[in-house]
Amino acid sequence: MNASSPDEKASYDYESFIDGFEEVTYWHFDWYSRIMGALLYNTPRPTLSEHECRFGRFLETHGAPPGREEEFENVHQLHIKMHVAADTLITSAEGGQQAEREAFDEFVELQSLFLATCFNLMRDAFTDSLRCP
Repeated sequence: MNASSPDEKASYDYESFIDGFEEVTYWHFDWYSRIMGALLYNTPRPTLSEHECRFGRFLETHGAPPGREEEFENVHQLHIKMHVAADTLITSAEGGQQAEREAFDEFVELQSLFLATCFNLMRDAFTDSLRCP
């Protein structure tokens, strides 16, 4: 955990961060499901830009909780990698072809790592919020 001042933690709006982060994490589950729908049922391709999805916009407009900058940055980097992997996966399945297995495996692995990292950040932010006066 990075050092942060007691005043910084006391003035940080943990509730707003946690509520917003929880909501956009839900929407990222939805995005993941839409990727699977595009692969399995040829449904419309969801946005693949990390800047256009709700999660990406949240990361770009909210700062990290005090002392959680490294965790926040890890989530951000995994988010970018997951969108790149989704683009590779969807592109590999264009024209009605079966998606490349390697691209699928990478996407699934990144999704799991991304979610675990998100849950860790959420848990840590919640724990920090309980320690504030």
